Amino acid sequence: KSMSLKLPQGQKLLTNVSVVRMKKGKEKYEIATYPNTIIAWRTGAEKDVREVLQIDRVFRSVEQGEYAKSKDLVKSFGTEDQAAVCLEILNSGEMQLSEKERGSQQETLLKEICTMVAERCINSQSKRPVTVGVVERALAELHFNVDRNKNAKKQALEAIKLLESKYPIERLPMHLKITFPLAVSTEVREKVANIGATVDREDSSGGVYVIVCKISPDKFRDIDAVVRSYQADGALLELLQIASEHQGDAAIDSLAGLSLNSDSSATHSTSQHSPSQPAAQPGAPADSSIKAATAPGMVFASRQELAAHMKSDWHKHNLTLKSSGKPLMTKEQFVDFKIMAEDGVSMDSIGGGGKGGGKGGGGKKGKNKKEVALWD
Repeated sequence: KSMSLKLPQGQKLLTNVSVVRMKKGKEKYEIATYPNTIIAWRTGAEKDVREVLQIDRVFRSVEQGEYAKSKDLVKSFGTEDQAAVCLEILNSGEMQLSEKERGSQQETLLKEICTMVAERCINSQSKRPVTVGVVERALAELHFNVDRNKNAKKQALEAIKLLESKYPIERLPMHLKITFPLAVSTEVREKVANIGATVDREDSSGGVYVIVCKISPDKFRDIDAVVRSYQADGALLELLQIASEHQGDAAIDSLAGLSLNSDSSATHSTSQHSPSQPAAQPGAPADSSIKAATAPGMVFASRQELAAHMKSDWHKHNLTLKSSGKPLMTKEQFVDFKIMAEDGVSMDSIGGGGKGGGKGGGGKKGKNKKEVALWD
């Protein structure tokens, strides 16, 4: 006598799901989606709804497997079309995330915020960059809370302000070269000074007035507006560099140089990271030769830094460039490229660009666009 296979009693179908719930009046409706796909759908990263919905049916309770009745759908949504109702709930419903999903999203967002902070900041005492790890530890000490409903860039700027109030950290300055007609040199000099730029050099020997200056990133739009007002007369803005002043030094990878309320820590940090001191102690492992093909000009102080680089956007971007047969970007060039893309700066006024910026810079790469010069 043959015996038929039976599922274990008490098993619940559709248990490995993320539930999206919507309340209409007194009625509650749910749909079953695949985990970690809802945000991708709502941001436009995922276009195929079949990759998001596990089943195009509306439930009263996904856990109990109870479908919603057609008459209830008509009463609440004005239609009994299951697919249309599923899309409305998917787009506007409330996500019911598990604890594991919430933790994963929180951790990913925190890493993204810390990476943005590390790319934009330096130690105000040594003028060297800090690593993602030290930023993460510093924010943990300050009990910085990540909000999953806020943009990562906005939270990164909030984190920078918090760190600046407690640690010797400051925004990375931008080095600019600005060219104006010689006839307007006096009024331009006054406008640039009022914006708060630190002028490093002025030159009017070539028939034009050239200013090389240093500004805080939050003043860039003001400088850009001044240049645009004279653009018809041939004004030009070039971004020379956004980078640490001591490029040869390793990044600060400990909280020793970022101690809260400690005057002695500044002396300790200066002596510990002075260029005259050797980078490694006697008997320490010789990690000073650690390099990566996707990090031109970079030497990593430890295997941990190399592993962190392999997960960075810089590494991924250089892999794309390498596969296309294009020259790789240095760290400074990638930071310039990324900040200009995020700020939505028009490439027409930077470096005498062509019809657009690079990837993420607002259009296709112009054939006649001049490369951004680097400040030596």
